[in-house]
Amino acid sequence: MIDAHVHVWDTARRELPWLPEGHPLRRDFALTDLAEDGPLAELVLVQADADPAEVHDLLDLAARTPAVVGVVASFDLLGSTLDLPNDPRLVGIRSPPADQTDPEALTSPAHISGVRAATDAGLAIDLLLRPPALIGAARLADAVPEARLVLDHLGNPNAVDTDWLTGMKALAAAPNVTVKVSGTAHLPSDDFSELVGITLDLFGSERLMFGSDWPVCTLTGSRSDVVRRTAALLPPATHNDVFRGTAQRIYRPRETAP
Repeated sequence: MIDAHVHVWDTARRELPWLPEGHPLRRDFALTDLAEDGPLAELVLVQADADPAEVHDLLDLAARTPAVVGVVASFDLLGSTLDLPNDPRLVGIRSPPADQTDPEALTSPAHISGVRAATDAGLAIDLLLRPPALIGAARLADAVPEARLVLDHLGNPNAVDTDWLTGMKALAAAPNVTVKVSGTAHLPSDDFSELVGITLDLFGSERLMFGSDWPVCTLTGSRSDVVRRTAALLPPATHNDVFRGTAQRIYRPRETAP
């Protein structure tokens, strides 16, 4: 298995403004903690902070940990240039918009330019959005058809609603978009089953990948719980794609200078 969405953080080094003081997740989380839930599967580390220095910590950890097959790091896609480390383990970028509900932010000229630059560098682009912004992501996919766009957390729905369904249908029409079945531990079983069923019908298993969203998932259960719950909803014939093949294809090592 490849777990395509895992976070680690050291609160002495990261500000993590999305975690207020006193939040149960506002403590250190390391891969040694994850290993307590069983042997480490292969995994992709994903940014948790907007700090540009985080990429170096994640890449250093990847270099020491054979289980880490890739890093999706934070870079400013609205900047004039992308200053990327020369490391093939850097496989993707996540640069959430300030307003994750704004569809227009995704097709601003500056954002499109940044997505093109990341694509030219051989990187996938993770999109952390809310349902009202999904239609903007579909327009971005059309504007940069060569980009490998990855929608995190099924687009963060709480249940099937008009914004989510309209956006997902539009995204499914863009062949360069894949979807992470991640960030789902908090969803009631009936809603999770309906959301996954619709997403599988729209995208097919070859455009879905699993991510535990550890340690966020620990607010409601273990990573093993999330794996079992997700696997139980998916036909066995889809498991190779969702739990390994799609992540291998999308988060492939990029070419770097010798």
